[in-house]
Amino acid sequence: MSKLSFQDIKKKISVNMGMGMGIGGKKNSYTYKNIIIGSIVFLVCIIGIYYLYNYLKKNNIIITNFDNQIEVVKRPFLNLYAVMKDGKEVITNIVFITHSFTRDDCETNYNEYKKKGIHFLGLSSYSEFPGPISNPHDALHDPKHKAYTYDYFELTRGWCTVFREENNKKWIKEGFPRIQIAESDFCNYETHLPDPNVKKEYDFIYVCLKDNDKCTDGWQSTIRSFPQAKKFMDLMCKKYKLKGLLIGRIGCEMPKNCHQLMELTDFQEYSTFIKNFNKCRFIFIPNYAEASCRVCTEAMCFNLPVLMNTNILGGWNYINDKTGEFFDTNNIDTFEPILDKFIKKLNNNEYTPREWFIKNYGKYNSGKKLLDFVKSVFKEEELNVKFDEVEYMKPGI
Repeated sequence: MSKLSFQDIKKKISVNMGMGMGIGGKKNSYTYKNIIIGSIVFLVCIIGIYYLYNYLKKNNIIITNFDNQIEVVKRPFLNLYAVMKDGKEVITNIVFITHSFTRDDCETNYNEYKKKGIHFLGLSSYSEFPGPISNPHDALHDPKHKAYTYDYFELTRGWCTVFREENNKKWIKEGFPRIQIAESDFCNYETHLPDPNVKKEYDFIYVCLKDNDKCTDGWQSTIRSFPQAKKFMDLMCKKYKLKGLLIGRIGCEMPKNCHQLMELTDFQEYSTFIKNFNKCRFIFIPNYAEASCRVCTEAMCFNLPVLMNTNILGGWNYINDKTGEFFDTNNIDTFEPILDKFIKKLNNNEYTPREWFIKNYGKYNSGKKLLDFVKSVFKEEELNVKFDEVEYMKPGI
């Protein structure tokens, strides 16, 4: 190999440097074009990524600002919990909307939650919500109420409904993802246990709080059909001599034939109230505008059969030949044969409400059903839990 002289090396360096230069030592215009085009392409990519990011964020395809610290919310919002296969309970980044936005902070909180990566499901837990409220003593009975300016189906991704199909068609948006599931489906039968050692002091229990000290009709009495219920209780007392326990209406007037056969209490704390089920043989539910009938499933967990208004909005799905009977609060003439049948089966221990509820509802059965619904509505990458690690889901009640 021949050796290069200093002059040869200098000449090669000059040639290489000149490749980027034009005549007279000026930079080639081709190099300028490359720089300009490259800068434009880079800028377009940055802008494209920005708009793609915002599109994904707006359409709930990605989670933003998610820090795994989901706060415990207050009504009308309700947390959704995931119970993991290892038994751990995790607050998910899914929140239920359980009733209309009746306060100004509802919209503010909704927007703040959404910025934090929270997603929403609707849950019918309050009268006819998301339909118009029928109770004349409710502020939401006014069709001009601000709460009706919101489209709750635009705010949510799916809906948990409690209504019969004719009402679903009226109040749930056609084609919107939905499932029949209620808060009352998750009643805890593991803690609500019948105690055979407690004496049965009453035939039936009826829960209807008073609205005011004058005992005039109001929100509570309308929801629980108290004006109609008095007629049926009078018949139960007069002809059947049934003894009743009425929770929440102490000091209020009773049907004339029930004065010696009914005991009235004041409002009771939950821990005190729940013990009353062991003292009774069945629960009387004449309620109409009830969406999530928790007293019904609580009573069933204590193995109390149910005598229920057939017109009730939610809770009708719990009644069958194993759990109780329907009656019509609009037609007292049909009540006696129904009550005859009910009392006969009750005395013969033919109803098995607790057993039936455990087989069909509760946190395991209803929780797995809810998990399947969540899987059908949300992509796993949107959530703070992995589906294969979740045993079931439940509302935070």
